[in-house]
Amino acid sequence: MREVCGTPIMAVVKADGFGLGAIRVARAAVSGGATELGVATIDEALTLRAASLEEPILAWMLHDGARVGEALDAKIRLSLTRRAQVAEVARLAAGLGVVAEIELEVETGMHRSGCSEADWDATLDEARRAEASGWVRVIGVWTHLSGCSPAHFTEPLETLGRAADLARRKGLRPRVHAAASLAATIDPRTRLDLVRLGASLVGIEPVRADPVGLHPAIRWESHITQLHDVREGALVGYGRHRIDSPRRLALIPVGYADGVPRRASPTLGVLTRTGHKLPFIGTISMDHAVVDIGDLEVSPGEAVVLIGDPLRGEPGLADWADALDTIEQEILTGLGDRVARVESTSAWPA
Repeated sequence: MREVCGTPIMAVVKADGFGLGAIRVARAAVSGGATELGVATIDEALTLRAASLEEPILAWMLHDGARVGEALDAKIRLSLTRRAQVAEVARLAAGLGVVAEIELEVETGMHRSGCSEADWDATLDEARRAEASGWVRVIGVWTHLSGCSPAHFTEPLETLGRAADLARRKGLRPRVHAAASLAATIDPRTRLDLVRLGASLVGIEPVRADPVGLHPAIRWESHITQLHDVREGALVGYGRHRIDSPRRLALIPVGYADGVPRRASPTLGVLTRTGHKLPFIGTISMDHAVVDIGDLEVSPGEAVVLIGDPLRGEPGLADWADALDTIEQEILTGLGDRVARVESTSAWPA
């Protein structure tokens, strides 16, 4: 992605690093060339600071009761959207005796977060006063882009440009950024002074039909715990699924509390070490899933893959997303805490 964008990279590691561990993903991203980090909340930012990550960190969701003072003390950059927020951050910074670094998010068409155009003047004037006080430094003006094609980005980029121009006329010197992984990949106009990459850093291709060559960052393995010979007409799980012929079934110790949605059965399943696909059967439970092993000879303790590398014939994140009518990000961030995150460079355990 560094080669694709040619622009400084903010590694976005919100939602616990897209479910893979924020500290782990942040360190990997920094070692790969990211110059700063981005998260949604102050709590996420403080977790990174506590792990001795010293790179600039931007937090862009300031909910009521957020630990703003702690963030300023830890040199966390804060994204603000209203005049009152700017004034309050300036007041807190002065009281703490620290210089607050802030960015101003503007609303450019997504209608989610950001300062509306009607409020730009008041908010930027407050930012100028805050910077003149010596307790605030305005780092940037930025936005989230809506849409999924270059045609969708034109109007938001023009709106962002107007906001940045107004900020400069008022004496501020902000950098400007807009692009996340998709926009940064498909539209060079969006790269500006910085790109914010999240999904692409964990191996999710921005455009599956035109991949840039990202490698999967996740391999989810489990194992078989029990085998059952089941007669015709028997029930499987809590549901009312009846077996239409005698079957051999295997139990896998993962369920919907771990990130296997109930609707994953029967479309999805697992892959054995020998490359055999075993479909889920019956209703997924909170802690368990059952697979149909047919005539395959397997043993308790044998490893299986839930999500792996499609190039090896394994089910990938995209396969799960397609089968569940969602996106890869939802699958990743839905993995439960009981699923151990272990760093590994090998395809299978030795």
